Amino acid sequence: MAEPVFYDPRRARWRRLRRAFDITAVVVSALIIFFVFTALRDEPLPELLFSPQKRAFKALKESERAKAHERTRKAAARSRRKSKLAASQVTLNQSEGIRAGFYVPWDAASFSSLRSFAHQMDMLYPDWLHVLTPDGRLQGVEDQTNKFFDVIEGKNILPVDDRVMPFLKNENPAMEVFPMVNNNDGTDWVDISGFLNDPDARARFRREAGQFLSSGRYRGLMIDFEAFPAKGQPGYVALLRELSQDLHSRGMKLYVAVPPHNDEFDYPALAAAVDGVVLMDYDEHYPGGKSGPVASQDWFLDNLKYARKVIPQNKIICAIANYGYDWVLKPKDGKLPPGEHDAGVSVQEAWLAARDSDEDVNFDDEAMNPHFSYLDERNLRHDIWFVDAVTALNHMRVAQSLGIQTFALWRLGSEDRSLWRIWDMPGDPGAPDKLRDVPGRNSPHRRQAGPWHAGSYDRSRQQADHGRGFPEPAGALPRRPLRLQHEQSGNHV
Repeated sequence: MAEPVFYDPRRARWRRLRRAFDITAVVVSALIIFFVFTALRDEPLPELLFSPQKRAFKALKESERAKAHERTRKAAARSRRKSKLAASQVTLNQSEGIRAGFYVPWDAASFSSLRSFAHQMDMLYPDWLHVLTPDGRLQGVEDQTNKFFDVIEGKNILPVDDRVMPFLKNENPAMEVFPMVNNNDGTDWVDISGFLNDPDARARFRREAGQFLSSGRYRGLMIDFEAFPAKGQPGYVALLRELSQDLHSRGMKLYVAVPPHNDEFDYPALAAAVDGVVLMDYDEHYPGGKSGPVASQDWFLDNLKYARKVIPQNKIICAIANYGYDWVLKPKDGKLPPGEHDAGVSVQEAWLAARDSDEDVNFDDEAMNPHFSYLDERNLRHDIWFVDAVTALNHMRVAQSLGIQTFALWRLGSEDRSLWRIWDMPGDPGAPDKLRDVPGRNSPHRRQAGPWHAGSYDRSRQQADHGRGFPEPAGALPRRPLRLQHEQSGNHV
């Protein structure tokens, strides 16, 4: 009898089928366990590509915004100001420190700094007015064309600003504005000795200056006449005396900016004629000359010591730098390519140059100023020296050790923005720690010890001896060297 087709007396088929069932069971069990595990595991999902849901944000009411600004302004004032007097009414370098800043309309970053830090300044010196001709007429610069124009045309007063005064009216009405008059034509200092020594030209200038001051909420003038021949000095003193009488009769003040330790300037006579002398303690080296520190520590200190001998301390305003210079060294053939020349740079531009050239920023032990060198695409060597917040802290502290409490910043827009962290209270023991991080465009950069590298910058180095300075941090966007411690004038950035 034939066996059935599926008959399997040895049960071999069953064993194979059972093995398949077992494997299937194991796989299914593993899949179930994996599913349960992944379902219960708290794994964040990747961001979806859908547009995020918009939340219903609202702007602050005008009254709330005004209150917030007022709280910020008062908090900054409380940190330094001890009285409610207007800054120009405070006796300088006695009971409290006054803070001032130079503003330039030709750099958008200057207005940005003003907008961000107006609450930390008491006085503003805007670079608006110029005297460039022997007849003494007052001139301004047209923003779009960069051409000079006469500010006074008959009875008409042409505007030189459409941003600063409206901004201050809303944000810091207590800040006193002293428009600055200089003899710079945008490229160089003009010889104005003819104007200074001409009584009729001086009278015209005084008349037009008075007309201009009547057009706005101004508290007086800042005069910054530089690099004119010594023969113009007698006329300069005469002009300041005449201006002082004019302004005082209207309840206004007169300030003058002077280079440090310059034998051509009669400091006692100038100081006697004005309400405050702004000592421009920088430009030790400048474009067109040999490269070197913008304001070395000992040089800065010596200038202050000399100033205290020839200017009453209650009239000294110490102007500190926060900018740099980029010197282009001549090649062996002695000629620079067209368009290459020494130039001023902001602190930010100096850091970026170090980063782009992959150079370390070094801190000169003697000068106490940061610097570095690099080769450009034409194989020309560049030497960059600059003054950052740490250097400024050294300068402010050594000035304070001499009893100088009043400071002005040259200039808004070129500064290391971490300077504002210590601007009000440079003598605070914690001031160096506030400078260890360099604020960048997107993220802070850490100042690390040693030379600066592109990417980090630690300013904390050893403490300097008390005679020259104070403990300071080092570091850079490129890393900026940091050393705290205890800078001539004219070619400011």
